[in-house]
Amino acid sequence: MSYHSFYTKFNKLVLACAIFGAFFSASALSAQAQTTTFAQFFERNGTQDFVFTNNAANATFNTVSGGSPILFIYQNITGLNAALQGGQNAHLFITTTTTTTPATLTVNTLNQPLNQVVVISILRDTPAPVGTGARTNLLTATISAATAVPSLAGPNTGNSANFTVTTPDNTITFTSDFVSFAATTQRNLGLSFSSVTPQLALGAGGFLQSFTAAGAGTFASDPPPIVAGTTAASVIVGGRVLTPSGRGLRNALVTVTEADGTTRTVLTGVNGSYNFPDLTIPQTIVVSVRSKSYRFLPRVFSPDADFGELDFTALGK
Repeated sequence: MSYHSFYTKFNKLVLACAIFGAFFSASALSAQAQTTTFAQFFERNGTQDFVFTNNAANATFNTVSGGSPILFIYQNITGLNAALQGGQNAHLFITTTTTTTPATLTVNTLNQPLNQVVVISILRDTPAPVGTGARTNLLTATISAATAVPSLAGPNTGNSANFTVTTPDNTITFTSDFVSFAATTQRNLGLSFSSVTPQLALGAGGFLQSFTAAGAGTFASDPPPIVAGTTAASVIVGGRVLTPSGRGLRNALVTVTEADGTTRTVLTGVNGSYNFPDLTIPQTIVVSVRSKSYRFLPRVFSPDADFGELDFTALGK
């Protein structure tokens, strides 16, 4: 492919992703804390690398064999090594995802649920001089349903589609050999598909008919990830669990759920005390208490370097 041809296609994909990114920010994120774009990707060749296949009894969604050659760009990450700045030659893989839920047509919009776990892996073509592990995993996103099922959506008989997922509606886990998401409390991503061929339409079994497409994408979180290995601030979260009369409650089960879904559990001591050391901040956590004798309401808490104390008083038996 000639230099001119590559950059003509690249600029079209940049424009498509920018338009989609504006829509994504204005709609999918409107009800949440503001997230920050930390990465984008564009196809290097602009070819039909994304494949949806109607099997009548189910359907599958994945990338072509060998993945999609892309240009991946980290953004808004402080202290990123020079080797990881600018465009990174990489390949994107969507692990074959099978769905058994038919599509729906509402007004003029087709919506195809993907009711199984979706894994998107973006691997650098060569190992970077920094990082952990194999030093190739620029970003892996693992997506599943929470209160909503992730889905492909687009206009009926149209040539475009999108895949937009956002916490807390969906469960999203980001991992990387280069950046850490331990402190993130919101995670979002959007893939934009163009040149959908043939046009979107219902097919056998009520699923979308088979199609191929080119794609671009945007990833965001709040706060943005930090460079892996960067020393993060931490705090001890602790306090006391009390009976309705104010006495310390021994052997109550206290559980903390961190922003990335990690849970820790401890038993209270003789005076009802508990503590969780080395919790990374900033992040929002959920602390809950269980007891055979009393009821407690869970608490949503955002500790900081100066305040990590959280007491619980029983509501009653």
